[in-house]
Amino acid sequence: MPITPEQYARLRDTIRERFGIYYDDTKQFLLQSRLQTRLIKCRVADFDEYYRYLTISADREAEWDELASVLSNNETYFFRERAQLDVLASEVVDEAIKSRRRLRIWSAACSTGEEPYTIAMLLLAGGRIAPSEIDIKAGDISPRALEKAKTGFYRELSFRATPPEVMAKNFRPFESGYFISDEIKRMVEFSRVNLLDQRAVAAYGPADAIFCRNVLIYFDKPTQKRVVENFARALRPNGYLFLGHAESIIRLTDLYEPIVTPKAIYYRLRGTDGAR
Repeated sequence: MPITPEQYARLRDTIRERFGIYYDDTKQFLLQSRLQTRLIKCRVADFDEYYRYLTISADREAEWDELASVLSNNETYFFRERAQLDVLASEVVDEAIKSRRRLRIWSAACSTGEEPYTIAMLLLAGGRIAPSEIDIKAGDISPRALEKAKTGFYRELSFRATPPEVMAKNFRPFESGYFISDEIKRMVEFSRVNLLDQRAVAAYGPADAIFCRNVLIYFDKPTQKRVVENFARALRPNGYLFLGHAESIIRLTDLYEPIVTPKAIYYRLRGTDGAR
């Protein structure tokens, strides 16, 4: 059944308030198609009744959990945007070693786990910091994505940028895919997080670096600003923020200094107002 403009606006705004994900007027059919399955699952007659289910039903929190998975875009793969990972393995690691502290990394929208596991493989292979001195935390809004990440089973599409020698060392074949090694799996701690929750985000600190790549593109400008300012509370002073190559926060906030190199763009928290 088609969604009316009024129904669309109400559901769109409710979703944005809860998750930050924003559907503009060109995305009406996309949101309708994603919600249509939920109408069937919840046994409601139309989008008005579904809105009431989301807002006043006794089962509304469970439905929000389901909706988080339905609305999430889980397009990711191992060793994505390698240049930023090289900055982590060099500059960020250098500073942690110099300061004689544990290295703390947060993959803030980890999806199905390829990003944080990539970070673990990269740091382990580098051999500059012992695994016992590395904390890698990974969070996502989608319960389904997190369950897949914790399982650590992947198919060919996840390996489009993975060197063969890395696959041979860190994965074991199983039926139509591969399981990641237990050694790498033990290096990553997964948990659920909503990036709009200031207190929950701050609890991930103090981080030396936060990765939140290809996520801000799904938020409107006010929500982008809110999220990156939340990150500032989870970063160490002068900590690093890595965003997707198509994402820029230069005109959103002055909390970060942009670092532009021939191969990578990233940000550093200015001053000393970050997490302690």
